[in-house]
Amino acid sequence: MKAPESRHRHRRATGVAALALWLVVMAPLALWGLPSSRNDDLLFGGDPPWEPDRYSLAADVEALRQRSAGADTDLNPVLQRDRLVNLTPDEAARGEILRRYRLYSRQPDEMITLRALQRMNPRRLDFDPRLYQYGGAYVYLVGTVLAGASLAGLLHLTSDAAYYVAQPEGFAGFYVAARSLSLLAGLFTLVAVFRLAARAAGRRAGWFAAILTAASPVFITAALEAKPHLPSAALTLWAMLAALDVVRRGRTRDLVRLALSAGGAFAFVLTGIAALLLYLPLAAYRSVPRRALVWSAGLAFLVYAATNPYIVKHAAKGGATLESNLGNSFAMYRDQAARAPAGALRVAQLLPEAAGALTPIIGLVSGVLLLRRSRPAATVAAPALALLVLALLLGAGKPAEFARFLLLPATVLCVCAATAVMQLARTRPGLALALAVAILATMKTPAYLTAFATDARGEHESRRAAGMFLRGLLPDADATVGVLQEPAPYAVPPLDFARTGVVWLPPTAPPDLDPRTLPEWVVFTADDPAVHARDWWIDAGSYRLAAQFPPQGPFARITWANKPAFVYRRQP
Repeated sequence: MKAPESRHRHRRATGVAALALWLVVMAPLALWGLPSSRNDDLLFGGDPPWEPDRYSLAADVEALRQRSAGADTDLNPVLQRDRLVNLTPDEAARGEILRRYRLYSRQPDEMITLRALQRMNPRRLDFDPRLYQYGGAYVYLVGTVLAGASLAGLLHLTSDAAYYVAQPEGFAGFYVAARSLSLLAGLFTLVAVFRLAARAAGRRAGWFAAILTAASPVFITAALEAKPHLPSAALTLWAMLAALDVVRRGRTRDLVRLALSAGGAFAFVLTGIAALLLYLPLAAYRSVPRRALVWSAGLAFLVYAATNPYIVKHAAKGGATLESNLGNSFAMYRDQAARAPAGALRVAQLLPEAAGALTPIIGLVSGVLLLRRSRPAATVAAPALALLVLALLLGAGKPAEFARFLLLPATVLCVCAATAVMQLARTRPGLALALAVAILATMKTPAYLTAFATDARGEHESRRAAGMFLRGLLPDADATVGVLQEPAPYAVPPLDFARTGVVWLPPTAPPDLDPRTLPEWVVFTADDPAVHARDWWIDAGSYRLAAQFPPQGPFARITWANKPAFVYRRQP
């Protein structure tokens, strides 16, 4: 009896050590893209930073708190979308831009969770996040972590926005605390992946599946961003394990695990509703009581309702906040289903970026074989297939960060690929080893780790490098720079926004455009140079690429860390 117990302890210790090693490698990278005073020399042209009273903080904070629009909508969006727009007409506009560079991270979606928390009013028992595509389970959990970190003295929590504008490093702690949840979700994801693959083809398959998942760029990116997609995917994977146990044993505790995991996945983010699809194939099993499935599914929906009470309330009564928030999300995907063939092509491009060139191919072949041989495998595949179909319908023309919708399918493909390799190893170990090495070699893991490490250090980060380049070329006065996105740390390099004029260039050429009004410089971030190679302003202003940072690839397209920055100059 002692030998099996000793072997079990050894295996557990090995697993804990592997997870600890992963955490040691990843935790320092979670410091990427944080607000800091590091770029003050660029933002204020060498002058001292502005005093907080120059930012119009109180008025804007109160306006954000009182408005009914969703937390993910801009306070002062660009309304004239068909002409050149001066974004720096006065000090208030300059202050709004500078405020973003002192409070926002380089991930554009991270701030909306903090904004949702800021808009709550606990004194009035108002805990409405006004953010519904991110579930209440995520928003409230982030708020709990921030409160706990404050009580532990790890960060300073205050309603005085002036404190954070003056000391942006203080606000950076909010992002670090929120990203810690993603790292924790990463640990639970790797354990779930190991267990799924081990059930299919043994412990070696489990280890290789965990290695493939840990090395996949989409997983690395999700583990280092304060977003709910990885926690939701982790819970979906645990719901799959619970579903397998329901099929095998049908115990009440397994049905409760399924309900809590599937309901929790939905409660974290709207796309987590795919986890609830596990109940449909389970209904086809005669061994699973129908009444048990019904109350388990009801418990899953109760989990969602309990953590998202305001969306239930607004859905029942109607409200501008719900319409604004969900409308903002649906607007991005309107009419996409009609472009499904283009969406399929985009997914075919993003899957190799997300999980390597060979993983999707081998994983799909292995998955099809597993589905044909194993009815339980077909049961647990439902959520991943649903999200893959959703990505096909919505993916047309989307940027690389759209790969977040492929997180769960890519992870399941890693499980399937690992299963195929380890089954091959039983008869052809040499070929299996070569295939395993080839799968890992086709992943862009080094490029992504390098991007996060470079961004975390900050010295040679792409956007700072572009800002340093422009600082030496812009004149001291009357300089004007063109941008394609509103200035923010993720979109535009840090420039002297206290003095430099900023002009927004619309997506299409303005009517009656005078090319002489175009700025001398245009600067932006993008996945690669081809993204804007055919934009109207290129020919209208005879622009040529002056510099790009980093100067060469391979680019880590899915992540915003060290996102390539491009500087164009108008030719005489």
